[in-house]
Amino acid sequence: MNNPAQPLRFLPPNNPVQRVNPSLLSYLIAAQNNILESEFESAAQLYAKVFDDLSLSLDVPAHLNDVAPQEASDKSLAQLMEDFAPILAKKDIVGSTARIHAANLAQRTHLVRAFQQPDEVLQQVTSKVEEVIRSFPHEATDIERGRNPGDVLDPYILTATQILLYGGNFQNAIGATVAHKALMIIEGLMGHLHEDVIGMMRGNVRAPEPRGFNQEQIDPHDNPFPGADIVQPPIWPNGALRVHQVKSKTGSAKGGDGKRLGDQLNRLRQYYRADVFYDALIGNTLRGHRSMRGVLNSEPHAVVLVGNAAFHELTRSTIGPELLLRVYQSAFSEVADTTGYRIETMAAGIVSTFRARAKEAGEGYLELLLSNSISSSPDQQDSRTYSPPSRSRSRSGPKS
Repeated sequence: MNNPAQPLRFLPPNNPVQRVNPSLLSYLIAAQNNILESEFESAAQLYAKVFDDLSLSLDVPAHLNDVAPQEASDKSLAQLMEDFAPILAKKDIVGSTARIHAANLAQRTHLVRAFQQPDEVLQQVTSKVEEVIRSFPHEATDIERGRNPGDVLDPYILTATQILLYGGNFQNAIGATVAHKALMIIEGLMGHLHEDVIGMMRGNVRAPEPRGFNQEQIDPHDNPFPGADIVQPPIWPNGALRVHQVKSKTGSAKGGDGKRLGDQLNRLRQYYRADVFYDALIGNTLRGHRSMRGVLNSEPHAVVLVGNAAFHELTRSTIGPELLLRVYQSAFSEVADTTGYRIETMAAGIVSTFRARAKEAGEGYLELLLSNSISSSPDQQDSRTYSPPSRSRSRSGPKS
């Protein structure tokens, strides 16, 4: 399969990025073309799109024909609601109805500002979140043991939670345990979600996951961006390809990861003659950044960013954090209504299970949990007698 006839603009034909696989190259070309200024010549066109999306018959103020779309949309939700109030008032929409419409218009403006196809993005995020919620704790077994056989419920921590935090209320302690498990799942979800959603924003492309035997080696066709999460093609003449490694917060990567991340960015910068960035989304200072020094030691040309500075480079917007928040608010609200998952409900069911077991065993539920968390065959608890599972033994056993 040949690459599209149209190469990436603003980059020389001999730049290796022109030789990435056709599918990825088409995404990069699309990202050059879908920036806000390319789709909308004025704020008036942007507002007309928003009104149409929400099926509202509103008049676009004439003065917006002379306002840049970014100037009109890069505002906070509250500021946008104020801007929409007089437009609604001209249609005699006032009071609480006007506030609801203004909020919906402001939210939609942010979504259209951020994405060329906001509804597709919302559907993808919603589907992903629904999938993850299915792995939240629902039953007693979900908190008694994790995916790792050695990850069992700690009855001592549960006792401390019950007595120190909840005045002896066992159900509340179970609720906290359920919440803790769910929060760990959410934390894992958000890191990948940030990369995916920002990768779908205007001007951005989500870098493909590394593939092949040597996942550190750059291959423009099969493994084009090892170590990168987001790629931004240039959108102006004399611009460079921009490559981002993205973390949720400054503590997401251990200090020892810095050299490896810096080496990856160094290779990408030299290979594509790119600008390279190491971004942490959550944080307000580089102070205490665990891997910044290691990254910069290996790649002094890298730009390390945190918080608003990181969002600004990734979204090319002064309200980047709000643009991301708007997606999550919409998707999470829809999923919450659909699934009806509630910690209190799950905790009540789990407590009922524990109490029924304890009654059947004729002992206290905490004592039963303690027994279940530490009891097993002695041969499985002592390295002198422990025998790994048969599948592992078969791998290392003698050949016939």
